[in-house]
Amino acid sequence: MDSDQMAELKRSLKAEGYNIYVYSYPDGMIFPMHSHEYETIHVVLSGSMKVTMADTDHILSPGMRFLVPPGVAHSAEVLGSSPVVCLDATRPAR
Repeated sequence: MDSDQMAELKRSLKAEGYNIYVYSYPDGMIFPMHSHEYETIHVVLSGSMKVTMADTDHILSPGMRFLVPPGVAHSAEVLGSSPVVCLDATRPAR
């Protein structure tokens, strides 16, 4: 994803009412099963990660996005030896 695509993605998500955050997670990072009160969209910018939701594994690589509805339990894990840079868009509960 180039800088123009990134800017358009951020603009589009902000227009839909999302707050935008960009995080970097080191290799080996594991997020145990948890949930949020708000909807979250994860967009992988670099690296690879696995998100597990409803007993199903979803492997995310650069450019892929994944929606986690509010209150839904999920876990995540950075795959491989490279860190993951991820854009997280959260929309407050309505």
